[in-house]
Amino acid sequence: MSTATVVDAVPTSEDEPGGRRPTCVVIATRNGAAQLRSVISRARRQCPVFVVSDASTDVTAEVARLAGAEVLELEVNVGKPAAIRAALAHFEICRRFETVIVIDDDTTLAPDFAARCLARMRGGVAIVVGKTLSDWRRTVRWNPWVASRAFGYWRYQLFVRRGQSAFNVMNCISGSNSMYRSELLDELTSQPTPYIVDDTYWTLETHRRGLGRIVYAPDAVAAVQDPMDMGGWYRQNLRWLWGTMQGIHGHKVGRRRSWFDLAYVGLIVDWVLYVVLWPALLVAGVALGGASAGQSAAVYVAGYAAWSIVGAIALRRWRLVALFPALMAIDWIYRVLFVHAFIKTIRTPRVDSCVWESPARYQAA
Repeated sequence: MSTATVVDAVPTSEDEPGGRRPTCVVIATRNGAAQLRSVISRARRQCPVFVVSDASTDVTAEVARLAGAEVLELEVNVGKPAAIRAALAHFEICRRFETVIVIDDDTTLAPDFAARCLARMRGGVAIVVGKTLSDWRRTVRWNPWVASRAFGYWRYQLFVRRGQSAFNVMNCISGSNSMYRSELLDELTSQPTPYIVDDTYWTLETHRRGLGRIVYAPDAVAAVQDPMDMGGWYRQNLRWLWGTMQGIHGHKVGRRRSWFDLAYVGLIVDWVLYVVLWPALLVAGVALGGASAGQSAAVYVAGYAAWSIVGAIALRRWRLVALFPALMAIDWIYRVLFVHAFIKTIRTPRVDSCVWESPARYQAA
């Protein structure tokens, strides 16, 4: 990497005889010392762990070494995709491992995560996406921003991701908990990422270039930490939506004859309905249909409450029912985010580097 200098690295262990090993974990982190020890400890029970510290100013590298990871330190903050690229080259990961699990520095893997992903890494599969759960621990059990994210993960993975996986039309992957074939990840990181979200670019490149199937593994579970306040939640969601819209523009989604483009257009139509049409119909129903504002509001609230009950049962988190008024308010803020991201994409359709600041993390247990 021209902008990164190796300060120190723990020598890698000798390869096992008989060719490449099945998998390893790579974590690109910047100032992630607070939660790294527990994250690495869980991952190391399944496979070797490599950490690249992206110009951290805290004790990230020291914590990672003590937890048993092999560590590469960079002097310059280059962003997640470039940091992963540096780790792949420095540790010769593609030569040593058949697949790579990329996780974030706050991702807690289930004990069988690697085995579940490897079971699906067959045939033409290039990427296996794990199931994402919120790390909804006791200390944040009444936090509405964490609750909203947990509710959103459940709905998206149940109603969108499963169907997309079946037809190989997944529009996004989980950058926090996915497995890649080593050669694919090496290819995807060989060029600078032009969008603010790396996994958006990786997904679209995989589809456009026919590099393999992307499948969802609902039994490969990982818990991630979510923003705890409105500022962190808004900035993270804005970045995700901005990166998504950059990808739609940059990869000309919807302009080719393919099942992927058709499915993506259907998803875009759903977004338009969500952001514009349904609120407009609600207002029109009150203005033109003779229904009172109170009746319309009651129907809307009752519907959202019903969904909250279903989500509470599915997630076994009954506090979702008590939190549903806050979740409903956050849902309207999310509509504003779509508009903000759309404007941001028009102004900045590409970026020079995929660099950002992560939201505040929970302290490690």
